[in-house]
Amino acid sequence: MMKPGEKRPVADVTTSREIRLSVSHSPADVDIAAFGLNADRKIGDDRYVVLFSNERSPEGALTFSKGSNSTTITVNLDRLPSDIHRVSITATHDHLMLRQASVLSVDVSGSMTIDAKPLLGDEKAVVLLDLYRHGSDWRIGAVIQGFNGGLAALVQHFGGDVEDDAGPSSSGTDVAPSSPQAPVTLGKVDLRKQKVGVSLKKLGIEHEKAEVTFVMDGSGSMAALYANGTVQETVERSAPVALRLDDDGSMDTWFYASSCAQVEALTDHNLEGFVERTLPRPGARIGASETGKKGFFGGAIKSGGASIGYGNNEPVVMRAILESEPEHRRIPRLVIFVTDGGIDRTTSSVIKDLLRESSAKGIFWQFVGVGNANYGVLRELDTVDGRVIDNAGFFSVDDLSKISDDDLYDRILSEFPAWLRAARSAGILP
Repeated sequence: MMKPGEKRPVADVTTSREIRLSVSHSPADVDIAAFGLNADRKIGDDRYVVLFSNERSPEGALTFSKGSNSTTITVNLDRLPSDIHRVSITATHDHLMLRQASVLSVDVSGSMTIDAKPLLGDEKAVVLLDLYRHGSDWRIGAVIQGFNGGLAALVQHFGGDVEDDAGPSSSGTDVAPSSPQAPVTLGKVDLRKQKVGVSLKKLGIEHEKAEVTFVMDGSGSMAALYANGTVQETVERSAPVALRLDDDGSMDTWFYASSCAQVEALTDHNLEGFVERTLPRPGARIGASETGKKGFFGGAIKSGGASIGYGNNEPVVMRAILESEPEHRRIPRLVIFVTDGGIDRTTSSVIKDLLRESSAKGIFWQFVGVGNANYGVLRELDTVDGRVIDNAGFFSVDDLSKISDDDLYDRILSEFPAWLRAARSAGILP
């Protein structure tokens, strides 16, 4: 067992020149990465930043392999270019303080362990260990240095660029200025787009393009989820599916309740504050403009716009989407439809009819249930008869904030590949 600050020659740990670093972590969505650094301890070549979106350096000196609760980084010391002087192994999480992890430890080639768990505080990122050149050989050092700013702080610390959406660094150490030779740019949207890419690759459709449409429930029962920020978070987490998969990098967006309205398309430039600008709460008027006046009880007075009401009417927005469908579609359309349910028997019957009607079209409906409400026909999508092909999927989560990005994207996209194959086999798509 190595302690923080302890350093040893690699030859004292293993005689192999290929070092196998197996990081055990729980929860499963802790992200492990290896940063290949130059003599100034900065990123000189982003091909030597190995993580979930880049699993291998050019000559295989660094490789990445992720399991369910472990990630393995393999470092071949003899293959590393001479300008790579240090390899730093790190762990990060999007929103979890790492002290909340139940396990975070590194096994070094089966010969030695570094346990970070007892030493973690409120940081969301930590450097676990370093492999570094020392004279003509290599040493290993246990580091356990934390950064409150998460992956953004790590990238900045190593001299990389971080886009504004990744947030400021708040590490306990000075953050090094960006190097003009460090092309790594990892904002929150970029990371989520890369995670979408990982899901697409696992499903065998990494080269697929699609038109993505996003539909958000704006009915009265969603009020608490609007108020606590869950809807905004859902928008931010769903948009990267379109930004990675869509043919034009944007996502047509609709809100619905008793009626529906299409709003501005989501892009990577308008995510921040999107819900507050568009539909801050159920019953608010979409498209209302500021008057510059304050109400009697405070708050800005707006005028104009149109209300979509408070009710629960999925068919109204499904019909509106279908009205814009071309007779023959060349690029598939994926509709991500988020609802808290409340679907009665009559509405279920109409939804079935609309699924039958659209089953000969190049459109797939992916319903996402948030909460634990009556989802009606959505729980029975696989048994809806009279369709040309199965054209809809559904999953529900009690609390969307507790599901990792990796899991969310896997579940959103899980049924899409089978539908693509069926649609092409039936001549619905080219």
